[in-house]
Amino acid sequence: MKFCLVTTFFPPYHFGGDAIVVGHLANVLADAGHHVQVVHCADSFRLLSNDVPPSPFAVDPRVNIRTLHSPWRALSPILTFAYGKPVLKKPALEQVLSEGFDVIHWHNISLVAGPGGLHHRRGIRLCTLHDYWLMCPTSLLFKNNRSVCDKPTCFSCSLAYRRPPQLWRRGRLLERSIQQIDRYLAPSLFVRDKFRESGLGIDPTVIPHFLPETAVSPARSSRSYYLFVGRIEKHKGLHTVLPFFRGEDRELVVAGAGTAEPELRNLCRDLPNVRFLGRVRYADLPPLYAGAKATLIPSISLETFGLTALESLAQCTPVIAHKIGALPETITRTGGGLLYSNPAELGNILERFDAEAGLSKELGERGYSGLHAYRPEPFLNQYFQVIEEERRKKRAT
Repeated sequence: MKFCLVTTFFPPYHFGGDAIVVGHLANVLADAGHHVQVVHCADSFRLLSNDVPPSPFAVDPRVNIRTLHSPWRALSPILTFAYGKPVLKKPALEQVLSEGFDVIHWHNISLVAGPGGLHHRRGIRLCTLHDYWLMCPTSLLFKNNRSVCDKPTCFSCSLAYRRPPQLWRRGRLLERSIQQIDRYLAPSLFVRDKFRESGLGIDPTVIPHFLPETAVSPARSSRSYYLFVGRIEKHKGLHTVLPFFRGEDRELVVAGAGTAEPELRNLCRDLPNVRFLGRVRYADLPPLYAGAKATLIPSISLETFGLTALESLAQCTPVIAHKIGALPETITRTGGGLLYSNPAELGNILERFDAEAGLSKELGERGYSGLHAYRPEPFLNQYFQVIEEERRKKRAT
């Protein structure tokens, strides 16, 4: 079969998360003998990188990658964001999509195509809901960059994030565009329910993300530190765990970069037990996970899945995660970690890890065993079942 995966970010021009998911999907489809084309927008990464360097990722050489550039550079994704259409990249995008694909799978398209790009009608049309962009201009449902959105105030929130207004959200473009997709895919039950409640008329099929089989890195003789991996932005919640490393005999290693990094580095200037590594290449992460006592995922926003949890468990390293969004699903299903709802609970969990020498090993091994539910095979079984169901519907009509 011929697949076209369309996304805003893709390695090396990416920030992690959705781009890594698309990379894994492209690789397993190519390995299964399918023709795979990936289309992404390099201008978008340059616009938002804030000096974060590109990061390589091992993509199967059989995957064809089409990197879109515009002579207008940053103006291209800005216009797409503001007008909800590909605008300057429309000719290039239409040329690729006209090549006759069996499946066109849209991913994060807020800056490469907008909802107006969904009107291409050939093939089976899928869309994975990596974030909340269809219902939220900032994609995060994190109001004014302060807290989870309880009541939308989109205009003031966009100003808080320094985003241009999206006037197209007041018209019918979004409503008409949503109807162009044959099936929406959600990585978690939490995301499915959020979209069911959104009033957009989207009822996604849940297919959790997966992690390919990887070799377990040899762990250090003593798992001595706690680990944070991810973008350093306020909604990721790194600032909420730093007090637990002040005046304590425990070490925190931070792998990542982002707009909140300078402020947090300054906050930790007198904490020699907190080390900032900057952005770490994806291929170099497994040994970091393997040497950690536990991986912290302290997000204060509504995570849609939490790929970091799977990456950590793949190295037999347990996870300590904030009980919010979709994170509890992964942790509960694998049994590979502990959840907390407030700072007091987090403090108690860290004290347990410090005091109980066998806790890290026990939870890590349990979580590793639980990863069978997040391997490529069950994902592909569900994925191709969805494609076949949509094929039958098209034949029937």
